[in-house]
Amino acid sequence: YSQYPIPSPNMVKLSGGLQEVSNSIWHYYLQNQQSEETYQRKILLRKCLYAVLQGVFPYCGLYIVGSSMNGFGTLKSDMDLCLMVSNKMVDQKKEATEILFNIHKALRKCSFISQASVIRAKVPIMKFKDKISNVDCDLNINNSVGIRNTHLLKYYASIDWRVRPLMIFIKHWARFHDINDARKTTISSYSFGLMLIHYLQDGCEPKVLPSLHKLHPEMFSSTSDIRQLKLNENLKFETKNNQSLGELFLGFLDYYSNKFDYETYAISVRLGTKLPKRIIAQQTDNIRQWKYLCIEEPFDLSNTARAVYDDYAFIRIRRVFRVSFHKLNQKRDVSAIL
Repeated sequence: YSQYPIPSPNMVKLSGGLQEVSNSIWHYYLQNQQSEETYQRKILLRKCLYAVLQGVFPYCGLYIVGSSMNGFGTLKSDMDLCLMVSNKMVDQKKEATEILFNIHKALRKCSFISQASVIRAKVPIMKFKDKISNVDCDLNINNSVGIRNTHLLKYYASIDWRVRPLMIFIKHWARFHDINDARKTTISSYSFGLMLIHYLQDGCEPKVLPSLHKLHPEMFSSTSDIRQLKLNENLKFETKNNQSLGELFLGFLDYYSNKFDYETYAISVRLGTKLPKRIIAQQTDNIRQWKYLCIEEPFDLSNTARAVYDDYAFIRIRRVFRVSFHKLNQKRDVSAIL
């Protein structure tokens, strides 16, 4: 966890305007970011689980994915895990569910695991709790795109010190307004991550982040061997943008309230720009998934925000962005929007 850039206190305090807003974002981040101790507990739990699972699947790989590993985790983050049992595609509906039931049997013998249950879904998961660390876990089978995008987001989080505080605060703001839950036809945390990265690539001037797919195509290829992915490379990008956390957060709200044309465009973090929806929709089999909010998944090219298919939910999401932007712009205090 020490690989992330840490600013000096002066950088946080002195950079740009909206001082109070910046301080609030930074303070919230320091209080709520996943601690090194929590991270190490999760690493140890993964090691223990791997020892058990190897007894069932000798050649498997077990990866921590999502916010616990990509730098956007908080003290309350669950641990998402992906068990790779094969480098071939696994039929999620039938095969993956059967594998999870086999694992469920194996884990019943583990004294440290409780409340284990298999949830049938498009990507089925097994939910369980570790009694020792008190961490809630979700395990999926062979969802390799989750390993790739965890790897990608971790590098974006490590390029500029402002990315992590902004993301953790955006999740806090989105949860407060009840727009951060794909099960309720709103926006997943992963989609919010891509929205922030896109804004920092293409929505602010000068840009804070590059397109890593363009700078390092071999490192972020959708066909590379996931067993070879490394999380400790040192990627450098010099930005001329010295805006404060407050200015960037207000700019993020402004961009998605007033500037981004949802009707015409889709977000592409892979290319570091926006693309016409009609072009991006041609990359996939299911054109109907490209409806209101369109965000290209950088590896499988599907729409990560396809859960936002309800007209009313989309209108409410846009209203939350607009009202938050106007209130924060006027009051210059985060208590106006939380």
